[in-house]
Amino acid sequence: MMRRDHQAPVWAIWGLIALFGVIEATAWALAGGVPRRPGVLVQVISAWTIMVILAWFASRRIGEMGQSLRTQQHKHEATLGELEQLQTQNAILEIIARSADVTVAFQALASQIAHLVPCDRVGLALLSENGQEFQTYTARVRDEERRVRPRPDIVFKVDQTVLGNVVRSREALIVSDISAAASDFLDANILHTSGFGSALIVPLVARGRAVGTLNVVQRARRGYLPEHAATLQPIAEIFAVAVVAQQLQVALGKHRSTEAMSELTLSIAAEINSALQTIIGTCDLLERGYADPSLQRDLTMVVRQAQRIEELLAKMRTAANDRMREVEAAVSQSSIPTSPEDFDDSVTPQI
Repeated sequence: MMRRDHQAPVWAIWGLIALFGVIEATAWALAGGVPRRPGVLVQVISAWTIMVILAWFASRRIGEMGQSLRTQQHKHEATLGELEQLQTQNAILEIIARSADVTVAFQALASQIAHLVPCDRVGLALLSENGQEFQTYTARVRDEERRVRPRPDIVFKVDQTVLGNVVRSREALIVSDISAAASDFLDANILHTSGFGSALIVPLVARGRAVGTLNVVQRARRGYLPEHAATLQPIAEIFAVAVVAQQLQVALGKHRSTEAMSELTLSIAAEINSALQTIIGTCDLLERGYADPSLQRDLTMVVRQAQRIEELLAKMRTAANDRMREVEAAVSQSSIPTSPEDFDDSVTPQI
């Protein structure tokens, strides 16, 4: 449409020249032919030469202006696309900041993702803690189909799935024809059975670790191009960071709960042990002060049971300390900052 708009003035210019030529030829025909005087011929030829040259320069200038306008429009469209993508990323950050649950944020952002990349469904697949399974979530992009909260759909094994291949390669994958992969991969077979024709799968990678995939599918075949993958890449990176942050938050919560339980266990064990030492000491005094054999037997049994409880308390203290060390090691391996200094080191860029 724009090319036609820019070519219209050019056609108008040459159309007017052609019309003028027809009119002049008609006038000459009615006057008895082409003027034979040299002066008139020179004037006519000069006028036509000047008009043709001016028309050529005008056409060329209009073409250059049209090309410039097309370039500016392409830049404007690209800027609008980048702006829309930045707005979507900003919305993702705002929603994730308000919600501690990544799946809830995913459900809320599905429709905005659909504005950037054409799709009929948006999917999120999260790796389990052992890295052997995917828990998948599906979001509808139309308002009348959307759910209030995300619902886990299907659990896939990492092996023999397209999702597993993407996680292992850590590179986006475009499946142009799902039916071609349906015989080899379980997840592709389910998509094909559901009537989808093409898919785009982008890995969620944070700090060098793949934690899942962000998926979009549509019913048409060959519906995705590399630029669609490039559009989803920054969104997948934000989701990956959010997933890792949620995992770290869960790990930190477990660490704090275990720490509180261990401290309570140690405190109670210390109190019970103090009471046991009092019981054992009192029994020792009674055993020395009274020579009654029956009382001696009872006191010996009480002391033996108290010592048994003391051994059990020692095992409880050892188990609590071991559990604390395990949780601290897990937290340290997950790089959870435990002090402001550690946090600053964790976000300092490597040079």
